[in-house]
Formats: sequence, C-alpha cells, structure tokens
Amino acid sequence: MTITRRATLAVASGLAAALVTRPAPARARFDARDPANALQSYLRMRGNGDGKLALWFYTARVWGKPVDDVARVMFTVSGLTYQRLTRNPDGSIEQVAAGRGWYGDAATGAPLERWTNPYDGETLPPPHVKSLARQRVLADGTLVLAAGAERRAYFEGRIGNHTVDGDTIWLTENYVGKGAPDPVAGGVAPTSASLSTFTAKVADVERGSNAFVPCMLNYQSLGSWPAWMKMGERAGTLSWQTWGHKIAGPERGPQALRDWIEARHPGFLDSPGI
Repeated sequence: MTITRRATLAVASGLAAALVTRPAPARARFDARDPANALQSYLRMRGNGDGKLALWFYTARVWGKPVDDVARVMFTVSGLTYQRLTRNPDGSIEQVAAGRGWYGDAATGAPLERWTNPYDGETLPPPHVKSLARQRVLADGTLVLAAGAERRAYFEGRIGNHTVDGDTIWLTENYVGKGAPDPVAGGVAPTSASLSTFTAKVADVERGSNAFVPCMLNYQSLGSWPAWMKMGERAGTLSWQTWGHKIAGPERGPQALRDWIEARHPGFLDSPGI
C-alpha cells in the first residue's frame, strides 16, 4: 500500500487534535439559596471551612426575671470563642467550641470580681466564661450531643429555618435541654433554651468552601437561675441577649478583652486546644 504525503499530513493533524488538552468541565457552582445546601452553608457560616478554626467575638446583656418582679439586666458578658466544624463521611458535622470571657458590670460592661444581685443584695463572685462544648449535626439537621459532651437528662435541637431574601441568608441553631435535679434549687431540674441566628451575605457563602465568610450572630436564651447566683427556690428565668460576629483572628478582637483573657488564660488565644 502506498502512503501519500496528503494521507500522512491528515493522520498527523488528527493526532495533534487528539493531543490538545481539553478544558476540564466547570465545577457546579455552590448555591446557598438552595435549602438542600443548608448544612454546607451552616458549615461555612458558623465555621471557617471544613476542619479549620473560626473565632467569634460576642457581647451580651443578661436579664433576670423573677415571676413576682419585673425583668432587670443582671450583668453583661463579653468573650471570644473558637469553633472547629468538621464534615464526617456520613454527611454529619462534628462541632467543638472553646471560649473565654468575662462577666461585666450591668451599666459599664467592665469585668467584675464581685457581683451584687439586684433582687436580694447578696454579693457573689461571678464564674466568668471558661467553656468547652461538643455537638454533632446529623445529615438531616438534627443537633445532638457529641461524644465527650456533658450529659443531660434531655436534649433536642436542630439546624434549620433556611431563609434567603435579596442578598442575605439566615440560618438558625436552636436547642432545648434539661439537667439533673438541683438540690440548691429545691430539687428542681435546670432547663435551658438556646436560640441562635446566623446572618451572612449569599455571595460570601458561595465564594468558596475554605474562604473566610463574614457572619453575624444573634443569640437569645431562656433558662433557670444558675446555681452560682444562689436564687434558691425563688422561681424565675435568666435570659441572654447576645450579639456578635466572626473575626479573622484574635488581633481583631477588643484589646481590653484580649488582655484580660491572656492574663488569666495564657496562650489560649494562640492555641485554644481544640
């Protein structure tokens, strides 16, 4: 068989075309507006990408309300809390958080070493914030206590209320809990309700799985008197009115708060241990 020059050129052209690198198919764009993506949006909003540390600054006014009196601001709280959210192979999210902060004066917000109860005048040392929490979000959005978390007589929670309007997205993290009977409170079991709302811009959430997503927090709680307040059998409720936001690092937090935490918990801001 005779191979002509024209045939040779045709074969060479075909090989060259076959060797041209074709662009990879475009990855599907993450759609934060889709409720089916609510847990991935939560991972980006509350955390800082899969498995990376996120840091939150918050401040609160904490209200007390005996059943027989009007509500009053009992004290304030300011703190920094680290979060680490990690996606598991089964689609669930492991969450661990560690925080430090102060209980402050109801009027000035300055840290307190002694606190005076406005209802009975008793003066007590506030506990300040030294927290460690472990939770797991199941693939269907159910919130449960993770291994190693403090046990409770009852716990029920959920991530949900995916809401988008214009360029803003909201997600909630709500749970209720009940502890063991407290002899200091006449054998009554302490209860609590934790109601968090996270708010971000849709474009920030969609930007990338490992990108820093600016996010705002509004948190409210309803609960029994904590034991340290020594309210005894006087019925009433303590409610936290909290607001805050995610920050890019401890240097973005308030200087006075950072100094206070470093003095009492050296090294925590650089290495929170989670």
